[in-house]
Amino acid sequence: MPEAILIVGGGVAGISAALNAADYGSKVYLLDDTASIGGMMARLDKTFPTNDCSICIESPLMYEADNHPNIEILTNTEIRRVNKTNSTFTVRLVKKAKYIDEEKCTGCGACVEACPASVPDELDGKIGGMRKLISMAFPQAVPSVSVVDPRCRYGKMREQHACIGECVVDCSQCRECPIALCVKACKEEGKDAVVLWQADKRIDIEVKSIIVATGIRPAEPDTGLYGYDIFENVITNIQFERLMNAGGPTGGQIIRPSDKNHVKKIAWIQCVGRGLKEGLPYCSKVCCMIAAKQTIITKEHDRSVETVIFHNDLKAYGKGFWEFYRKALQSGVRYIKGRPFDVFEDPGTKNLTVRYEDLDTGEIQEEEVELLVLSMGLVPNDRNKRLAKVLGIELNEHGFFREKGTLLAPLETSVEGIYLCGGATGPIDISESVIQASAASLKAVLK
Repeated sequence: MPEAILIVGGGVAGISAALNAADYGSKVYLLDDTASIGGMMARLDKTFPTNDCSICIESPLMYEADNHPNIEILTNTEIRRVNKTNSTFTVRLVKKAKYIDEEKCTGCGACVEACPASVPDELDGKIGGMRKLISMAFPQAVPSVSVVDPRCRYGKMREQHACIGECVVDCSQCRECPIALCVKACKEEGKDAVVLWQADKRIDIEVKSIIVATGIRPAEPDTGLYGYDIFENVITNIQFERLMNAGGPTGGQIIRPSDKNHVKKIAWIQCVGRGLKEGLPYCSKVCCMIAAKQTIITKEHDRSVETVIFHNDLKAYGKGFWEFYRKALQSGVRYIKGRPFDVFEDPGTKNLTVRYEDLDTGEIQEEEVELLVLSMGLVPNDRNKRLAKVLGIELNEHGFFREKGTLLAPLETSVEGIYLCGGATGPIDISESVIQASAASLKAVLK
């Protein structure tokens, strides 16, 4: 359909843009290279400055997009080639195999229960999160189907006790698997949805506009930075987000990775890595409010928990943000204007001592805590470089997509008909992402 629009990225910005364009009558292809739409927002606990439930806000939007007659959701799908002729884009997509028949799968979970192998969850592994080799991205995933880990499908997980891998016949040559427990469990449910012989699928579409909403991701600390990956009780802010999430691996219990005991004193270090030779050269805008949110929610879990935030400066640029910071202070959060430079662990208690320079007095001080949270900045999606090459658009010096003009051509690119929104343009919060999505979708519809 030449009047169709392709949206690359299924986070809150991509979903909002898709719903807006679809309501104006456009056919929308909503593409995401993971197994479900939802993006990072679907894995958060609460949103600032209102502390509303994150998935409670996004899940209805995901459901609406899934049931909108003008929206076709393509998950596990990547762009391979884009050709522009006059005002139309011809796009080659590749939908990677999930080894699941999405039409038959009902998300009952029988296959997950039958799977004998568990591996650390990519996001929650540091705090104890595990997943099966066949799993669903999260309980509210859209589409609501399980996905087989390709490493399992190709027999690379035998050491993790996977049941697949010793068969002498490749799955692509076989239609009756006597080995895979997930296949057997699904057939017993009367579904027959696990298809280990499924192949990648090529899809060609024609669209008049493309919206890039690839989102952002949290930076990963270098090993050894403030004891990260050396001391068990040093985690990142996104890992703490999962720790306090009722849908996370601990059921919302704020416990230490080392001994699973409830924490009584937690410290946050802001601007981690910023200013270092290999660190971020820019402010990510939202880290201060994320820390404030996490301390407030921690206090709501247990008023007796002592919370400390080490900071150089505070960023409270949005509506209600300063009041949110004041709420954290009123909740008993202690803000220290200091520059931490060393962290060491007590081998017996696993407690951590933070040595820092007090920026108000110039003195060297120490603070002992039970859990240390590193507030990491936001960085570009790691697939931006390849996508920019395929689309023929530019990246800025930080790896985000470059706008044609922030004043006269906001959210536009150097290629007419390709637009940007959300984290594709740089660090951004949820409300800004939704606003940009509305603007980009209107540009795409009116093009």
